[in-house]
Amino acid sequence: MEPPLPPIGVVVAAPEGAWEPAVHSLLRQSLPPASITVVTPTTTSTNTPTTRSTAAPADGPPDLRPHFVPCTPGTAAGACAGAARATRAPYVAFLHGRDEALPDWLRHLARAARDGAGLVQCGTLRVRADTLVEGIALTPGLDGAAYAVRRDLLGTSGRTAARVMVPRLLVRRRTDDSATTASAARAAGSGLVRDAHLTPRVDEPPVEAAGRGRAPDLVSVVIPVRNGALTLPAQLRALSSQTRTGPWEVLVVDNGSTDATREVAEKARPDLPALRIVDAHERPGESYARNRGIAAARGDFVAFCDADDVADPGWLAALADAAPDADLIGGSLDSSVLSPVYADEQPAPMTGQTDFLPFARGANCAAWKDVLTTIGGWDENYRGGGEDMDLSWRAHLCGYRVGYADDARMHYRLRAELTSLARQKWNYGRSGAQLYAAYRHAGFERRDHRTVLANWSWLLLHAPDLARSPALRRRWIRYGARLSGFLAGSAERGVRYL
Repeated sequence: MEPPLPPIGVVVAAPEGAWEPAVHSLLRQSLPPASITVVTPTTTSTNTPTTRSTAAPADGPPDLRPHFVPCTPGTAAGACAGAARATRAPYVAFLHGRDEALPDWLRHLARAARDGAGLVQCGTLRVRADTLVEGIALTPGLDGAAYAVRRDLLGTSGRTAARVMVPRLLVRRRTDDSATTASAARAAGSGLVRDAHLTPRVDEPPVEAAGRGRAPDLVSVVIPVRNGALTLPAQLRALSSQTRTGPWEVLVVDNGSTDATREVAEKARPDLPALRIVDAHERPGESYARNRGIAAARGDFVAFCDADDVADPGWLAALADAAPDADLIGGSLDSSVLSPVYADEQPAPMTGQTDFLPFARGANCAAWKDVLTTIGGWDENYRGGGEDMDLSWRAHLCGYRVGYADDARMHYRLRAELTSLARQKWNYGRSGAQLYAAYRHAGFERRDHRTVLANWSWLLLHAPDLARSPALRRRWIRYGARLSGFLAGSAERGVRYL
């Protein structure tokens, strides 16, 4: 049985009047707040009736009555400070009015605060107006909301207490209205923990959440494609031979093709009657195409594959069979059929990955649609690599379970042309630095100095391989392009990921 958790009262800073998203998310917390105080303009009625929610925890109070404190833009900071000091709970947490706290936000804060920490912070998932992810914020530092502070520290100076960073993405924050966010930040953060000496500490991630325990009703297979007329027919034939017996559909998402990609897809309709073509020509990028596919998907479970690979007959059935026990699932990639001459480049399975947290590769993965919606879909800021690691890591840090279905096999095609291979590996290196910049405060560590030195020394010592044989030349180019990408990405992101 879990030890008792300290009660946490919540102050919602809504100086511009938008408080409903935060309050509604508080009513869905697995650990109910001790109280909810909303600081909002006097134009908002303080006679708002009792707020009830059918989604409130079964073991929580039958209702939560937010207390409204009127303010004007000039008095919001003082009103927030007064509301925080008036809270009877030992801890006070703050939210922007437009923030959405994920269901376990307060439980994670309370667990981290249980041993007396003075300040507990968490990561924030930034989403655009269209609900797609814009990025994440895991950097320690007060931004005016989404943190909890011990009440006796409010307004004090010279005190010493532990600052705990919970390396989880527990709050969704809209980024399309910067004025409202900045106003709420000033209101919630002004002078509340002034000059307190906070010792940094990182909280250990909790156990992964359990799966939902049911099979999908309808599976949507999303194939992003741009000028894939030569390889798409083989993938569509493979999909028409799937052994899955439940209902499913195929969405070919055309990312601005100028060849016969659409005609190829149309010809597959007799064998795939539930096939649809989705237009995504507005801007290039696999993440953009996949997001358009998610938006168009009718299924509650979405699988992803690429147009230049070939699905094993049992691929889709294996992913659907794994769905009851996980929120996001990765399958296996086998290059022995489509690229047999490059046996040494066989992608490692999820169980053999060593970078930070396991991730499902974009060429073979699936997730529940509501999970994809909650975590903001694929991040379109990643171009040419890293987007699948980012998606999986966001799912992990939002508390979702990322599973692996080894029997969901995809026959994978490796790059044969050296210039294409070099570009791919260089992009992978750049994205590695981008991932490090985003996830270093969650535990993603860069390589140590000795490893970096060994990598570059190997590259210099093996430079003669460029002239020895095609196989050795290919190996040198793979490693060299990736290391060069590390340098380029480090310069772009202002980090040292060499």
